[in-house]
Amino acid sequence: MDTLLITGGLGRIGTALCHQFKGEYRTRSFDLRPTSEADENAIGNITDIPTLVAACEGVKAIVHLAGIPGDAPFDLLLDTNIRGTYCVYEAARQAGVQRVVFASTNHVTGMWEHARVFTTPDMPVRPDSLYAVSKAAGEATARFFADRYGIASVCMRIGAFSPEDRPRGVRSLYMIASHRDFADIVRRAVESDVHFAIVNAYPGCPKAYADPSTCVSLLGATCQDNMEDWLAEYSEDERAEYAEVEWRHLSRDEMLEEWTRVPAPSKRRG
Repeated sequence: MDTLLITGGLGRIGTALCHQFKGEYRTRSFDLRPTSEADENAIGNITDIPTLVAACEGVKAIVHLAGIPGDAPFDLLLDTNIRGTYCVYEAARQAGVQRVVFASTNHVTGMWEHARVFTTPDMPVRPDSLYAVSKAAGEATARFFADRYGIASVCMRIGAFSPEDRPRGVRSLYMIASHRDFADIVRRAVESDVHFAIVNAYPGCPKAYADPSTCVSLLGATCQDNMEDWLAEYSEDERAEYAEVEWRHLSRDEMLEEWTRVPAPSKRRG
């Protein structure tokens, strides 16, 4: 059975993945404390390259989830999200690990969302926070290590994630994946021969604001859970709000015009 190193294995997504992969992969969590969901635990700081290299022994791939999952003082984001991601890739290089699955975020294109624009992975990033800036830097790090050192990467732009495995609020219906759909994306990213890709990791959202089709076209992911099935549990007002949502689909020329000239609304949501 192949072993996956899951950084941040104690977190919400790491815990769910370790549970989903039981009997399929041997999971090795890398975190500051052990988790009972993983088959093995490696304890250390995400910026400790020698400890990361040791934790990479015998692994098929790294699933890099560790990081600060939201806004924080920039020095913390710099050390944990930016430096930490570099350290994971450098450890992979030193240990000879050939594939990393990187947890990015929908916030990398968050200002497109605020402007009600439907986005695709090839559009320019438009971060809505310093947290998003740190994840955009992680995507650039992944691209660099792919080009310079041949370490394959799939960068997953993750939207909402619920430990209860259900959407919470109308906005989450645009950008959430069920636990098993998310695990399927990670599984296919690990097993893929794609050298580099950025995918929006919520294929079960019919009204996703960011195009999730590369999960299918590049990775072959299958959507097992349609998030609209939860609408029956929403209030009438919430269902009406969801029904009214429309995204602006821009031509490339329109996108470039907006990218270079039109500021997004300044009010930050969620």
